[in-house]
Amino acid sequence: MRVLRVCREFFCVHGGFCPSPFLTGPVCPPNQHYELCGSPCPPTCQGEAGPQDCPDASTCSEGCFCNPGFFRSGDDCVPLPQCGCVLEGRYYPRGAQFYPEPPCTQRCVCSENGGLECHPTPGCSSDEECTVQDGVLGCHPRTCRQCQVLGAGAYSTFDGHLGNFGGSCTLLLLQLERGEPEEELEPITVALEQEDTQVQRVTVMAHGVTVVMDRGQQWEVTVDGERHLLPLWLRGGAVGVAQVGSHRLLQVQGGPKILYDGKAYAVLTLPPSSRRPRGLCGNFNGDPKDDDPDGEALGGLPPNCTRLAPAPSCSPAQARRCAVLADPEGPFAG
Repeated sequence: MRVLRVCREFFCVHGGFCPSPFLTGPVCPPNQHYELCGSPCPPTCQGEAGPQDCPDASTCSEGCFCNPGFFRSGDDCVPLPQCGCVLEGRYYPRGAQFYPEPPCTQRCVCSENGGLECHPTPGCSSDEECTVQDGVLGCHPRTCRQCQVLGAGAYSTFDGHLGNFGGSCTLLLLQLERGEPEEELEPITVALEQEDTQVQRVTVMAHGVTVVMDRGQQWEVTVDGERHLLPLWLRGGAVGVAQVGSHRLLQVQGGPKILYDGKAYAVLTLPPSSRRPRGLCGNFNGDPKDDDPDGEALGGLPPNCTRLAPAPSCSPAQARRCAVLADPEGPFAG
């Protein structure tokens, strides 16, 4: 509205006439003009001649539109030679730099005439992870991740890989080796015993104690073979167990939290760590593709344990409804 402001300063103060914004319209950015009833699907760099799936070309909209010979590129209007790049259906303005896929070991630059230049990079540092934040894939500070055992043999890793195991066996969910002497980090092991795809027992070994949460119990655990009532704090508070509603929650200082409902559901939450985890829950590097669906990191699958076929994928409508469960900003986060 720069024209109106200048008008008020030089004319209205002296009693002159100021045109109404309804007569002049707003001032648009360079290479754009105002239209009261413009095309609902104007030409863009991604479509050049306009989107092919325009929902309703019979309606119009008000606003700033690109001048003839210019195309919409983000918030700007540019001539066709200055348009950006399209990669896997996503448009990037010219000059944009981005990681095309995890684990962020390749960085691409959108150059002139829609060209794409990609070069290898060292990847994320030890205190970062390759993940999507605010819609952008990149190296972001590490945050807590969850590994979930969902019942019926289904599980999801820290990085989102989905798998299924059947049979009666004990699975190593997580193993963290002892850290460097200056770090004072103790080894941690979390194992799950299942019988015919039902969780029977969750065992945690940390700080020199072994804590077992058995199926069908509440307000109690066994520690080194002895029964203890909750709440319980061990090794000066390094290991704590409490009853939270119908779940038992075990927390290891500087390590994971394990929530078990005593039936079929267990969730393991791990904060960022300098130690790379191993086990069925994956390696926490942001890339689900290199998680361990065949149990190779476990030295092969345990006896009597079999890998099941993946569950049928959700329909798009179901996926949208269920996405709230995995939304890091949603009501079930944390």
